[in-house]
Amino acid sequence: MPADIHDLRGERSADLTGAALERVRNVRPGAAVTLLLPANAALLMASLNLQLRENLIWDVVEADGAWRVTVRHRGDAAPADVLALLAADHKRIDGLLARVLSLLNRGDAAAAVPLLREFAGALKRHVGFEDGELAMRLGASRAAADEPPAVMLREHGEIAQQLALVEEVLATEPVDGSELAVYCAILSGTLAKHEYREENNLFPLWRVALMRRAADERAELLEKAAAVLHGRDASAATAL
Repeated sequence: MPADIHDLRGERSADLTGAALERVRNVRPGAAVTLLLPANAALLMASLNLQLRENLIWDVVEADGAWRVTVRHRGDAAPADVLALLAADHKRIDGLLARVLSLLNRGDAAAAVPLLREFAGALKRHVGFEDGELAMRLGASRAAADEPPAVMLREHGEIAQQLALVEEVLATEPVDGSELAVYCAILSGTLAKHEYREENNLFPLWRVALMRRAADERAELLEKAAAVLHGRDASAATAL
C-alpha cells in the first residue's frame, strides 16, 4: 500500500482518533493523505480538524461499506470567506514569529531582524483591517464591553503596546537579541490566546452577521482583505 494511504479499518474504536491524528497532523500544502475508515468519517474529521486549528479539508467516498477520506491542507483551497482568510493569516503571522524566535534563541539576531520587520508589518495590516473595515461593517464598535467584539478591540490595544516594545528594540543599534527574544516571547503568548478567543468566540458571531450581507458585499470584503493582508492595499489598514 502506498505510504500516503493508511488503512485504519482494523483499529479499535478507542484508538481510531489517535491513529488518524498521527497520519494527518503533518499534512502540508501540495500533499494529501488518504485514510481508509470503517465508518462514516464526518464526526472523526470534524474532531481532527478542530484539534489541528481547522487546517484540514477533505473529500469522502463511500464504497462497499468502507469510507475513503482524502485529506489535504486548507492552504490548498481558496478561503470560503473573509473570516477564513483572517484565520489563515493568523497562522501565517504565527509562523513568522516562530521563525523569529527560533533564530533569536540560536543567537542569530541579524537573520531575525528582517523577518521580525515582516512580521510587524503583517500584524499591523491584519489588526488594522479587523479594527477598521470589519469593525465598521459588522458592528464591533457598538458591542458591550464584555462581548467578543469589544474584547477583540481591547486585546488589540494590548498587542499594540507589546509590539511597540519590540519595535523600540529594533530601532536600536546594535539590536539586543536577548531583549528582543524576551519581548517576542511575551507577544507570542499574547497572540496565541487572542487568536484562540477571536476564532472561537468572535468569528462565529461575525460569520452570522456576514451571511446576512449580500453575496457581492461578501466577495468584496474577501477581495479587499486579501489585498490589505498581503500589502497590496494599505488604504484600509490603520497602523497599530
